[in-house]
Amino acid sequence: MTETESDVRRRRSLNTTSRDMLLSMAVIVGLILVFLLLVPRPNQIPERTLDVSAAAGNAADELGFSPADPTLPEGWTARTADVQRATDGLLTWHLTYTSPSGHYAGVQQTAKATEDWEDRQVTDGKENGTVAVGGKTWIVRSRVDRGITNWVLREPPVTTVVTGTATEPELSLFATAVVAGR
Repeated sequence: MTETESDVRRRRSLNTTSRDMLLSMAVIVGLILVFLLLVPRPNQIPERTLDVSAAAGNAADELGFSPADPTLPEGWTARTADVQRATDGLLTWHLTYTSPSGHYAGVQQTAKATEDWEDRQVTDGKENGTVAVGGKTWIVRSRVDRGITNWVLREPPVTTVVTGTATEPELSLFATAVVAGR
C-alpha cells in the first residue's frame, strides 16, 4: 500500500517537536511585547472638566425653570449635569458631585413633582422630620440602612432633592449652595 501525499503531510504535522512549539510561542510573545511597547498608555485617567453653569443655562428652557447651579469651594468635582426623563415622564435636572472627602452628593429637580417621582429620588425613604439648611426647611427622607441622606425641598412648582453619602457638614454646604444657585 502506497502512501498518498496527504498521508505524508499528516504524519509530519503529528511529528512536530517541542522545539517547534517553543519557537512558535516565542514569536507570538515577541509580537505581543512589540505591540505593548508601541501602544501608548496613560498613567492615569485624565479628569474631565464639566461646565455646570453652561449645562444649567442650556437646560433652563427645556425644564421651564432655572435649575440649580451651585457655587462650591475648591475640592468639589462636578461629575454629571444633564436633563433626564425620570419617573412619570418628568424632565429632571440631574447634577452630581464628588465631595472633598470623596463621597457622592447630588441634586435632582423637577417641576410639578409627583409622589412617585419623589419616592424614586429618595429610594423610598420615609419622611422623618425636617432640617434647616441654607435658610430653608427641608424634609428629611434619608435611608439610614443604605447610608444615604435625602433632603427634600418642596417650593412649588419646583421640588428639589439633595441626596448623597457625603458627610452631613458637606451635604449641608452643598444644599446651601444649591439654594443659593437657583
